[in-house]
Amino acid sequence: MDSKQKIDQDTNNIANLYSNLEDKIFSEIIKVLQRGHYEDVTQDNVVQWQAQQLSQMGALTKRVIDLMADFDGISPSEIETILKQDGYEILDEVSQELKYSGQVSQPISDESFNMLDSMVRQTTDTLNNTINQTLLSRNYGVNPVMRTYQEILKRSTIETVTGLKTHDRAVKDAIYQQLDKGIEVMRDKSGRAWSLEGYTRMILTTTSNRTYNDLRTKRMQEFGQVLCLMSSHPNSRETCAYIQGKVVNIVPTDDPNYNDKYDSIYNHGYGEPAGTLGINCRHKLFPFTPGVNVNNMTQYNPKEAIRNGNLRQKQRYYERSIRDAKKRLKVAEELEDEQMITRTKTLIAARQKKLREYIKETNKMYGKKYDILTRDYDREQIQSADVVKEKQKIKDYHAKELEKLKEKYGYHGFPKAVEEYQSLLYNKDTGQAIHAYIKARKGVALSQW
Repeated sequence: MDSKQKIDQDTNNIANLYSNLEDKIFSEIIKVLQRGHYEDVTQDNVVQWQAQQLSQMGALTKRVIDLMADFDGISPSEIETILKQDGYEILDEVSQELKYSGQVSQPISDESFNMLDSMVRQTTDTLNNTINQTLLSRNYGVNPVMRTYQEILKRSTIETVTGLKTHDRAVKDAIYQQLDKGIEVMRDKSGRAWSLEGYTRMILTTTSNRTYNDLRTKRMQEFGQVLCLMSSHPNSRETCAYIQGKVVNIVPTDDPNYNDKYDSIYNHGYGEPAGTLGINCRHKLFPFTPGVNVNNMTQYNPKEAIRNGNLRQKQRYYERSIRDAKKRLKVAEELEDEQMITRTKTLIAARQKKLREYIKETNKMYGKKYDILTRDYDREQIQSADVVKEKQKIKDYHAKELEKLKEKYGYHGFPKAVEEYQSLLYNKDTGQAIHAYIKARKGVALSQW
């Protein structure tokens, strides 16, 4: 597993924990409502029932706080530790690539370490302030879980009072409606609402790509490497399609080291979310020296690659629709809503059939040389995360990391046991100290290449 796969896997695991937390919060909301026996409520007593349920918000908030305590894999200190270790591995990997390409080794700069620290801090602060702290808030106007809960009560009460639905049906439908929206944690400048899962996944995906690409390009520039070979894929976004598989500059055109024989990634939106190497971009840059390295990348027609990329995005849409339906089925089963269970199972089968036919027809129409699309069943599944298993996985990860650090840099200065290592990492003061110590040891080791 290379450093890109590693950071992608780690950020995806963290995102899955947040997704699992959102699912469990909905389960807690359902339990609170079920204890209120909403199925027995009528037009005559629905307002009284609503008042009683509003009085349960304190208990619901406490339960969410307890859930957050169980999900220590999403604590700022844990996320910081994982992302920084991934960043160090990225620096290790690109330094070795540069060494093997014949470059004269250069000491790793404070700027590279500061860049990593800044990106990680921005991510942990954003997640902590936008998600973690608001979920713990006892200010019901701020807490997104309480806003979701109140919206369910409000909508179900209105529909019952007006006689539009029975209270049983109104509550269940209000839950489904909020489930489809997700627990809204913020609205961006354009007014778009972001759910807990959607926002955290976007932030973590952005962090994964930025950390990997920015650290690699920064380290290459420290070695005086300005030319890279960009990987190529049969499907691509427009900003990448015309330079993928080509040798490119990783500096702007006004840089004194710019090589005018080759294009620059800065001419194709580098640094922008939708630009080359932006969000969800899978391309990689490899150090390239003319006359020494050979371009062995497959060359794809840019227009065909863009078309294939759009076709792939439509496949992702179908996959998301299947996952959404499976989430609804899970909630319908918790509510023992036989009507919705039957309807949703039929919906899932229909969406799976539509995806299957779409892939088949797309490959038949465009896949003359190779299949444009392939079925990925994992993308159709709800990504769950077992908290107990995740805790053990994190401990195993730290144990391996501690041993790797000792083997590579010597036993001096490192804790003997993984439990002590974790305790140091999770403490705000000692955590910063041990990160600084690892950074210093790595800086010395990398400068010796």
